[in-house]
Amino acid sequence: MSKLEEENDEVVREIPVFLSKNLLQKLYVFQYPLRSVAVEMERPHVAASRIKPKLQEVELELELPTHTQNYDRSKAEQIVINTDGQNKYDKPDHQNFFSGSFMDKITYSSTKALLDPGRFAVGIVVDNELHLNPLHGILHVKPNFPYLDKSEKNLKDTDEPTESGDEEEVAEQITVKFARTETDRSKALREKSFGFLQKKNAEEPWYNTKFYSLNSEESMLEKNRLICGKSDTVQNLTMAKDKYISDLIGPSLEIDEFQKQLTLGNASMFQILKLPQLVDRIKNLMANVKLISFSKLCSTLEIKQESVKMESLKSLQQVAELVQGNWVVKSEILYPSGEKDKTVKLCGISGIHPDIISKARDYVLYMFTLNRCVNREAVTIATKIPTDEMKVILEQISFKTKDGWEFKLPFDQAFVDKYPEVVRRSELMNKAKQKQLYNVAEFKAPKKEPTDTIKKRTRRRSRQDSCSSDSGNDVKK
Repeated sequence: MSKLEEENDEVVREIPVFLSKNLLQKLYVFQYPLRSVAVEMERPHVAASRIKPKLQEVELELELPTHTQNYDRSKAEQIVINTDGQNKYDKPDHQNFFSGSFMDKITYSSTKALLDPGRFAVGIVVDNELHLNPLHGILHVKPNFPYLDKSEKNLKDTDEPTESGDEEEVAEQITVKFARTETDRSKALREKSFGFLQKKNAEEPWYNTKFYSLNSEESMLEKNRLICGKSDTVQNLTMAKDKYISDLIGPSLEIDEFQKQLTLGNASMFQILKLPQLVDRIKNLMANVKLISFSKLCSTLEIKQESVKMESLKSLQQVAELVQGNWVVKSEILYPSGEKDKTVKLCGISGIHPDIISKARDYVLYMFTLNRCVNREAVTIATKIPTDEMKVILEQISFKTKDGWEFKLPFDQAFVDKYPEVVRRSELMNKAKQKQLYNVAEFKAPKKEPTDTIKKRTRRRSRQDSCSSDSGNDVKK
């Protein structure tokens, strides 16, 4: 949306907004991704609930409707026998998973959502006023089946043969190991391991909580705490709009850490526009779009002044090549060789050295500077790379037609006429690249064999065939 459209945007309604802190660090949002909102279901009864506050994990035990026609009592009884055993009533209650002789409950467990809860709030509108409540956590709640693990464990214990006490004990060799001194790096890796996280998860105890239904009196009292208690004096807003939003919801992670997390080809437009350097914005945009006209690039990056356009042209020539009046990202940007840190990352579908696939793509770009359409089979034979890799290269900058693969964008005559020096410099670079590519043996077009050689080979095969047929007749005789 442009700035002009923002200024002309009509204000439909203005209401006061309050920030409530009554439930600060206590408010969670539960999401049930496996339950569709469209499907009308009876609200389940929660029999028990527990929480681990530090890890932000929740468990809910939901009662199963055992008197419905969809409930299989024989299967439910068999599940209880497999889980708790035949002699469940001889054991203490805390050792049994199910309280009765039928499966009468199902467990729901939570996992943390990947969203940062600090940027979200629960809002409630009361008396034409919006009250916002910051979230402490967003949890995805899904069914969990711990009774299956217990059944499997009981089955393994039953299948293991019991050892006789009369047998002599066999001496076992014991290996003594001494613990190494742990470095900071190994400690960081250990703390990120699944075993360490699982052990840390088991250390925090569960705290039993009381669950109140939606329309209960206790639930309504807690819901009223979502409403902010108003003060007698309200100060007028004097700060700027951007600063107010920043102070209200806090700094965005995309603004604070986008330079650390930004990778070529995966950056959003929001991240690209926030980059401080123009050349970095152009480089990331070209890595995303692969092919773009200069006018479209200027409108996307909001470049309007002629001086900035000339500066962007200089930056554009560092990361892109001019093909038919349009700009295509350079191959070394998409397939970095990694010579600086001496690490080479294979590219493409089948894993090809970046230098090989870069030269193949450069050859294709050069062919598009000569012709509107390119024959896929011809460039594949010339470059000697797999056909699937060549298809990926062509799909980025062209589309398939009956005449071959045609360049995606029309010839930009307006750019060629307006910036002739840039075009001339690009032509000189293309001629230099042409000589460089043709000096490489892999990119030479395959030579056609002389007709005499083909005839000689054909004649030689015919003699062999005739000899074999004669010998075959002799054998038959």
